[in-house]
Amino acid sequence: MVRGVGQLACGLPRTTVYGRFRPMPETIRINFVTGAVRRYVPEIEAISELPALVAAGSAGHNATWFREPADAEWAPAHLVGHLIAYCWVSRENLYRMSYMTDPIIKRLDHDGQQEIHQWQTQSREALLEQLEAGVAEITHLLKELPDSSWGRPGQHPEDGRRSIKQQARAMRVHFDEHLAQLGKMSAGA
Repeated sequence: MVRGVGQLACGLPRTTVYGRFRPMPETIRINFVTGAVRRYVPEIEAISELPALVAAGSAGHNATWFREPADAEWAPAHLVGHLIAYCWVSRENLYRMSYMTDPIIKRLDHDGQQEIHQWQTQSREALLEQLEAGVAEITHLLKELPDSSWGRPGQHPEDGRRSIKQQARAMRVHFDEHLAQLGKMSAGA
């Protein structure tokens, strides 16, 4: 077995030494605490498929992309913009929960984000690209998170204490609610 300062090697002959100058591939993730490498893969996969679901749900809205529906719902562009901002705040919250002791989970300032980013002036492709990037950041963070850390808590202003696992599941539920809105708009169009 070959070892050096800051290196990890396997005891088998002809194995690769990973260290400071040769990083370990991103797909290799070993949890030395619990050994349960694949325990939270379903949650990560459920989140990673969200951009494709939003793209499919918004596909029929080209003519109505910027138009606010009569029933006080958001326009599809506004709704996808909201999901982008939700990704940004969720990523920050998950990061803080990963490294801080019991942080306060920040709430989304929807109106402030809408004013800054003007979602209703952006094309469908631009918004979907931003959404995909936001979800990719979250899935990258969750893939790197040791399984033993999925129970780390944060304080939600309304729901009280919740773990990273509960926060990730709440994110999926939030997206599902807005996907249902997109479906309702498609049915009414």
